Amino acid sequence: MSEIELPEPPTGSDRGFFNAIAIAVALISAFMAVTKIKDDNIVQAMQKAQAETVDYWNEFQARRQRQFGVELAIAQLKATQPDGEARSKSIEDWQKTADTYKARAEEASTKAKARQADYDAGNNRDDLFDLSDALLSVSLAMFAVTALTRVRWLFGLASLLGAGGMVFGVGGFNNWMVLHDSVKVLTDFLS
Repeated sequence: MSEIELPEPPTGSDRGFFNAIAIAVALISAFMAVTKIKDDNIVQAMQKAQAETVDYWNEFQARRQRQFGVELAIAQLKATQPDGEARSKSIEDWQKTADTYKARAEEASTKAKARQADYDAGNNRDDLFDLSDALLSVSLAMFAVTALTRVRWLFGLASLLGAGGMVFGVGGFNNWMVLHDSVKVLTDFLS
């Protein structure tokens, strides 16, 4: 079997170059780890908001069906019973019940819309973290290629992508929706 030859350890300016690559990789990896935690927390909050949105819309539908059932009973009572005090009392009681169902349905609808807005806001922040993760991952891959090829301009490109990834990550932490909106305008323009 042939032996594997190990490259000579870097010396002089190469040593500084490899040290810069190692520091950049360490910083980007640490930043990615922290943003991943926050991104996962946002995704969990989005899942909770989505589940609650569905629950509130289900509650809305159930209340509306009950309201419809009571209103149908009122209409049937009006159509089948002669006008009188007992009928008026029944209609009045049933109308109160229908109004209660209507109010509770509207309340459930309001809650569902609020939770949907929470989901949408979380999704926008998640997009920033996703873009950050993509840029940082490409940056790390380019640093690896840079270390193998020793092409210095690749270091600059990898650093630029890493810096962009960090900007989007910080934007995700600070809810900088201007970044999200800018990317959306750019992707809409390109598509």
